[in-house]
Parts: sequence; structure tokens; C-alpha cells
Amino acid sequence: MEFLKRFKMAIFAGGAGLMLATVSLSTGCERGPDPAATPPDDSAPSTSSPPTAELSGDQLNAIKIGTVEVYAFPREVESIGSIFFGEDPSLVQAESTLAGASAAEELASKVLARAQALYETNGVSLAELDQDVATEKTSKAALKAARDAVRALNETDAQISQILDTGKIPAAQGEHSSPKWARANIDEDDSPSIQLGQPVTVRVAAFPKRIFDGSVSKIYPNLDSNTHRMAVRVEVTDTNDYLRVGMLATMTIEVSKPLEAAAIPANGVVREGDGTMTAWVTADRRHFTQRIITTGLRENGEVQVLSGLQPGELVVTDGAVFIDNILFAPPTD
Repeated sequence: MEFLKRFKMAIFAGGAGLMLATVSLSTGCERGPDPAATPPDDSAPSTSSPPTAELSGDQLNAIKIGTVEVYAFPREVESIGSIFFGEDPSLVQAESTLAGASAAEELASKVLARAQALYETNGVSLAELDQDVATEKTSKAALKAARDAVRALNETDAQISQILDTGKIPAAQGEHSSPKWARANIDEDDSPSIQLGQPVTVRVAAFPKRIFDGSVSKIYPNLDSNTHRMAVRVEVTDTNDYLRVGMLATMTIEVSKPLEAAAIPANGVVREGDGTMTAWVTADRRHFTQRIITTGLRENGEVQVLSGLQPGELVVTDGAVFIDNILFAPPTD
């Protein structure tokens, strides 16, 4: 009996030990996954600093350093056109049409009055009278259209009345004050910015060093449906009589006052592979830090800086690509 009692106690102790081991093993499995197996969090923000470079003496000789300056960017529209003398051909044509329409309307009115008198005495048929009535109505409509066409070319009612009263064409006789002018063709996108009186500089290939002053004197109402350009008339000052009819002219219209803004030379700006614009900034002319910038207008080799730089900061003005190549160029064999 004593032996059997000891045997049961030994079995009980062994079972308890097995249970403890099982609990311990189970508890260890619930500690969570192995940190080594946890994938990296790609969404975590990058804390990397901007690229920097320290140049040696020879490397410094390959670049130029200057300050961010304030540059006046002109707001201009450029166009190609031709030089003319005398009056605008379209105005001459419109005034001629008006004079002809006025004479035709006057004649049609007289014919109708005579036909009406003859009809009272059976001198003409009703069909003939109706034909004269239709002709008179057509001539009145043509006269109205001709009057509107001249008015659209900025002629006053007084000038129109003068043509109707005298039958003379002022433009053809040189009675308007516009001895020399040029016709510019403005892109549709630029047309809203053109206003009467805006200053214009005119250049011709025959006199490349001379600048002829002018101003916008007329804006034609319609755009060419084929070229999508708007015609603009520019009065030109030519006191020494250099210009000749038919000369090709380059006209620059100042559409607003120049915009003053921070700027650096174009050679100080680098377009990176992802399209980002950058510049290299320095405080001691030896150590350089890359700065992301936003650019705007470009004029005469200057680039407007909308953000990223302030006037007075020291930057690389020539050779910025050289520093980029030192840091980022792929190794060669």
C-alpha cells in the first residue's frame, strides 16, 4: 500500500511539472511578433538635411558667387509687323464704301420718288414700282452697314457726316494725322492686355541700332479666324525719315510697368531630374547648401525667384550645375 501511494504522488508531481512547462511556453508565444520581422514604416517623414558641398580652391575657380538682386522685369508683348505710310488701307476702303453707299442711296430715293409719281398716272406698272421700292430699301441697308463699318474703325460721327455731306474721302486725301505707322499682329492670348496709348518701341533690320518710339493708336475689333491674331495700329515717330513702306518691324508693346522682384542669373539655377528648381547658397564662399526655389519670369539672362531666396543672400551665380555634378553625377569607368 505504501508503494502504491508513493507511485501516485510521483505521477501527480510529473503532471504538474508538465502543466507548468506548457503554461510557460504559451506565455512566451504571446509576447508579440519578432521586431526583426516587422516591415519598415515607409510613411515616416524623412529627416534628411539638404545636400551640402565644400569646394577646394581649384573648384571655386570654376564658379562665380554673387548676391540675390532685385531686377525690374518688363511686362511686354512682342509682335512682328510692317511699316506703312499715309492712312490705313482698311480705313480708306471703309470710307470709300461709305461714300459709294451714300450716293447709291440718294439715287435710289430719287428713282423711287419718280416711279411713285409715274404710277399715279399709270406711267409705270406695279411690278416696276415694287422693284424700285426694294432697291431703295437695299440701298438704305447698305448705307447703314457702311456707316457702322467706318464707326468701328474709330471714326467719329462728325467725320462720317463730313463724308456723307461732301462725298470726299479724308483718308485717301491724307487729311488724318498719321504719316507713318506700323501694323502689329498680336497673339490671341496677349490681346486682352493691349490698350490704346501704350508705349511701343519699333525696330527694323535695316537700322538695328536705332529705336523708333511709338504708341498704340488703334485696336481692330476682330481677330483673324485663321491665325487667331488681333491687328493693332502703332503710330511711329520717324523725324529723320529712315523708315520705308514695307519694312519688316519688330514691335515691343509695354503693357504695364516693370515688375521688381528677386532674381539670380540663369546659370545659378539648376533643374533637377524631378523638375525641381534649385540654387546653391553660401555664407562663407566655401561651403554650399542646396536650396529649393520657385522661379517665374525670365528676361535678359535673369530668372525671377518667387520663393526660396531673399535679396542680399550669397548664391552661386554661374556654375551651379558644376556643383550638382560633383555631388550627383554617376561614377565613370
